[in-house]
Amino acid sequence: MKQAFISLGEGYSDLFELEQLMKYNHDRTDCVLFLHTTLEEQPKTSVVLIMNPTEDGNFQAMYSIFEGINYPYPDSNKRFDLVKSWAEKYQIPIKEFDVKAKHFFYEDALYHQYLIGVLRLQRVIKPMH
Repeated sequence: MKQAFISLGEGYSDLFELEQLMKYNHDRTDCVLFLHTTLEEQPKTSVVLIMNPTEDGNFQAMYSIFEGINYPYPDSNKRFDLVKSWAEKYQIPIKEFDVKAKHFFYEDALYHQYLIGVLRLQRVIKPMH
């Protein structure tokens, strides 16, 4: 099975594209995932919409906004609250993990492979066959 991140960007307007994906694909959505970089001086949060694999083609899309939200703890913020409210509205499960920041990786592809490994170990996505 091929599992791939599809980057939506890192801006505020990209969140609304994510909302539309939830709205029109909530039946196909597995979960909303918040990835926190808590060890950074200024922690950030990524949001990933993990889809269920396609029936044909064996492909699993993971729509992502990397490090586009300020870390929401202990005080929440509007971007985090928006995504969380959309997930709750469409009854999409929410999961959260702490991960390394993107800047530790030389290329985006290496960062994506790292995240796929973390998500497989945590049983968020299926293992490679």
